[in-house]
Amino acid sequence: MKRLIQIIIQFLLSCIGIILVGALPVLLAGLNQRKLDFTAYWESIKEIINAIIHVSDLTYIIIGGQGERALFPHIWDPILYSLTVLFLALVLACIVALFLTIIMMLIPVRIRSKIKLFFYTLESIPDLLVILLAQLFVIFFFKKTGILLLEIAALEGQKAYLLPIICLSILPTIQLFRLSMLTFESEDEKDYVELARSIGLGRLFIIIVHILRNAIISVFFQSKKTVWFMLSNLFVLELLFNIAGITRFLMSTPQPKIFTVSLIAFFIPIFVFYTVGEWLLSKKANKGEVI
Repeated sequence: MKRLIQIIIQFLLSCIGIILVGALPVLLAGLNQRKLDFTAYWESIKEIINAIIHVSDLTYIIIGGQGERALFPHIWDPILYSLTVLFLALVLACIVALFLTIIMMLIPVRIRSKIKLFFYTLESIPDLLVILLAQLFVIFFFKKTGILLLEIAALEGQKAYLLPIICLSILPTIQLFRLSMLTFESEDEKDYVELARSIGLGRLFIIIVHILRNAIISVFFQSKKTVWFMLSNLFVLELLFNIAGITRFLMSTPQPKIFTVSLIAFFIPIFVFYTVGEWLLSKKANKGEVI
């Protein structure tokens, strides 16, 4: 019960933060005149809260000014599109990062440090460059062979998934690889690993059976930061791949109430994912399944 109350409070505080941020454009509208209109800001906050209460009545102007449309259920389409790309990219990044980490843990320490330095250097590559290089490679390959490996952009009635997911996962993979390496190496120095070695267990068995299932909890919690990093790149990705996702929708919506309600609707699935994940991992830990 106590944990449930904490989750509810955390969710409400997050929503309050989104509401306060969503109304900021009104407060900052007179910044060029060195004026902050707190009265208009408060009125905008009340308008947003009223919109949340009467969410079924919300409408938005279709891009291009082709009339109005009810926000719900139409908002779920760009949200689901963006969430699909985001979560599949996160899953791909986690799988590849953990696989690389396991391979690295089998390599001698002196060689490992040089390979780690190479991977860590790649983390400084701009995400825009990664996307453009991936698209150019697909175009170049198509011109040379006549084979279109992947869709380089979403067209009307056709959605692009694979290449956007790969592009969005590249830098997070390197980031998660760095974090998981620190976790694995820390776990590798603990007493239970020494005990496992002393009884003759193989190196690969120790890494996968013991270190991995302990380290994966830490990697899961650290992935929250990675998700925020991916969200910051999502708008660029959706713009370059012509994806009709949630970030492009938000950028095309000048109304604070529409922007805020849409952002909360996008935030809820992410909040639920991490809340359920933390609950399941803590439950396993309490039962002694993670040792």
